[in-house]
Amino acid sequence: MSDFSPSVNRRQAMAFGAAALAAAHAPQTWASNAPVRFIVPFPAGGAADVMARVIVDGLKDEISQPVIVENRPGASTRVAAEALKNAAPDGNTVLMTLMDTMVLAPLVYSNLRYNPEKDFAPITSVAELTYGIAVNANAPFKTLADYLKAAKGDRQVSALGVSGLGSVLHFLAYDFTRQSGADLSIIPFQGGPVMVTNLMGNQIGSAIDGIGVFLEHHRSRKLRILAVSSKQRVGQLPDVPTFTELGYPSLVVDSGYSLYAPAHTPGQHIARWNAAMRKVLARPEVRQKIQTIGYQPSAGTTPEEVTQMRQRLSAHWAPIVKATGYQSD
Repeated sequence: MSDFSPSVNRRQAMAFGAAALAAAHAPQTWASNAPVRFIVPFPAGGAADVMARVIVDGLKDEISQPVIVENRPGASTRVAAEALKNAAPDGNTVLMTLMDTMVLAPLVYSNLRYNPEKDFAPITSVAELTYGIAVNANAPFKTLADYLKAAKGDRQVSALGVSGLGSVLHFLAYDFTRQSGADLSIIPFQGGPVMVTNLMGNQIGSAIDGIGVFLEHHRSRKLRILAVSSKQRVGQLPDVPTFTELGYPSLVVDSGYSLYAPAHTPGQHIARWNAAMRKVLARPEVRQKIQTIGYQPSAGTTPEEVTQMRQRLSAHWAPIVKATGYQSD
């Protein structure tokens, strides 16, 4: 990743600030009357898709064009990223995606067909994502320490599920296993629902995923979330400790969803999107719905702040990915 020059930052921030101020006070007219494509890299029905549809419902009041959620799952979010790269830079196509797309994919895949720095224009952060480790609620272990103790010498209990290799879940599970000193086996699944089914069926002893995957099952007492990756306890789970509280301070994972346009999208369109998203994300009903599905809505950030976050996370994850030895084509 290239260095982020403070002088360039200030010039870009001033230019963006002027454009954003103008966009906030101007009618939200887009480039054409064509429908706006709001790409999501996951199938319909999942937590990210639900969040996208909540946001899109709000955007209909902020822009003058119809907005369509376009689900483009596949290849660990890379299919959606390539779709955005190949879209016209006219302000009519955006992608809401995880840090995996922009941070981890360049560290993992040798034949990546996009460059996060050159092929995309950041718009704003959308929501923060907290990860958690969960077990079957009927299991005898009630705490993380109890689970790690029970996992010793038990192949079923020591099986730690993740929904996909090469993802932040994979590397968070690896880092947790390394730091805990436990002999856990990381078991990949094709998606959270299949993994949760195996966890509730006691085929695996634990699983790591975004808390939105576990939240309803935790509330209905089918699963038990033992720890979360946020800096502080999350509002949806006030009784669940953080990894830091349990002695793993470096397992704080600063992650989430951000919004991107294709590279070379004109600055006025980036500013319009940023202004519209800030208005939608400020609505109490939108924030409440996003929190219900397990995310923490952002207040909105500048494009430069999105870039800074990507660079910081790349520096954090690069040595961890290297330590795993995991690479893919």
